[in-house]
Parts: sequence; structure tokens; C-alpha cells
Amino acid sequence: MNHPRSRLVRTEFASSAVGDTVEYRVLLPPDWVRSEPVPLIVHLHGAMSSSASLELARPFYDELWADGDIPRAIVACPSTPTVGGFYINGPRQAWETMISEEFPQHVAVVYGHADVVAMLGASMGGYGALKAAFSTPDRFAAVAAISPAVFPGETPDDVPSRNIPSVLGELHRAMSEATGDPAVYASNSVYGRARTHADEIRDASLPLLVDCGALDEFLLHEGAEYLHRVLDELDIAHEYRLVTGAGHLGPAADERTRDAIRFIGSALDERE
Repeated sequence: MNHPRSRLVRTEFASSAVGDTVEYRVLLPPDWVRSEPVPLIVHLHGAMSSSASLELARPFYDELWADGDIPRAIVACPSTPTVGGFYINGPRQAWETMISEEFPQHVAVVYGHADVVAMLGASMGGYGALKAAFSTPDRFAAVAAISPAVFPGETPDDVPSRNIPSVLGELHRAMSEATGDPAVYASNSVYGRARTHADEIRDASLPLLVDCGALDEFLLHEGAEYLHRVLDELDIAHEYRLVTGAGHLGPAADERTRDAIRFIGSALDERE
């Protein structure tokens, strides 16, 4: 079925947080005009990717807008490096600050959206979305994490070696700034953020989705299950989906992405 097409814009902005130019893509809903007050969905890409991932998701947003399953919104995805980025504030570049504060503010100035922001991310993007939303939950309308890059352990030594191959090992090291310091690691951990800000997350009633395939090739389902238990322990309301037979990518990935976007859309609808 042919749906009205969103407008895709590829551009860049000068980021003070990272001291460099950041390339990004924006989806504007069909027939959008700048005076239309719509929310912002920050769409975070995974490792070894870029804002081009928004082009892959574009048909899902077009379909869901056409079917009335999600409200009209601006969707924006900034390109963030993997190694040296990871949506982490490092000693020289503050990538988390860029995606959680600076970038939404920039989009608001350029496109004039309403002051409502939701976050959706996959894999590395799921890690970034959860960490940012848990830090300041009152700033976000909802967060959805698909196969988030989280580990089954809360200190550098707790995480089994089988859970940190390749680029996940780089993320694991970056979380402690390669020092192995448990305090630094906890400050960059989704669990550390949840434990530190549990009261604020509960008070904000943050709509939260964690979705992971039960056969994730990178064993991220083990981290997702651990996160589910931590959130239950902290009495943080959330929706947890462990998808039987699904991997990190594969045939189920498209529908899981649609469902995550629907989750965000439902949360935005409830705020209207």
C-alpha cells in the first residue's frame, strides 16, 4: 500500500558539547508546516551506524502515520560515533549531553516543535536512550529500547567475558573510561542511573519499553533480563518484551520496530 511520504532532511549543526559538527537526519510528517506544534522523537541508531538508520525506519513511520497509529511528530536522528562516542560523556566530548539536551534544543529552534520529547533507540541506541531518560526522567514523554546494549552485571568485573565480544567490549571499557573504576562504570551504567534516580523515575511515571529477542546473537537478552529484574526490584513500572525466536536483527526486527514506535505514539497520545 502506498502511504503519503514524509519529508526527509539531511543536515548538520555545530555542537558545543562535542566540539565538532554533527550530521543528522529529520523526518517531517506529510504536509507538515513549521507552525504546527508537534512533539519530537529522538531516534538513536546502533553501533557502526549513523543517522542513515532513520531512512531505513522511514517506511514504518509513514505507515503508522497513515494508519493513525501514532500522532504526528518530528523524528530526528543524530550521527554518533561508536568507539569514542557510545552516547557517553567522555573527558573531551560529551555525546550524551549532545543527544539528550543540545540536540533536542537545536531541533526545537530549527523546526519549532512543542516541548515534548520521547526517545527510541536500538542496540547501542537503546543503551543511550535508557541512560539519558533515567538521568532526567521528567524531561521525556517516553522511552523505548530495542535490544539495548546492556550487560548482566553492574560492575566491570561482574560482566562475563562472553557478554562483551568485539564492539560490546569497547563499550564495556568506555563505561569506566578504560580505568576499571566501578564508580565511573556505575555513572555510565543504565543500572547505576536507575538506582540513583529511582524516585524521580517513579514520580515521573515514565512510560518505558524494553524489548529484546530471546535468541539475540550478542546475548543482549541476558542483559535485558537483568535490567527487567532491576527495574522490578526498584518498583519502576515498565513493559518488558522478550520475543521468542527473535534475534538481534532477522525477520522479526521490522515488526518489533513498528511496535516500539507504536509504544512511543501511545505515550504521546496520552499527553495530548
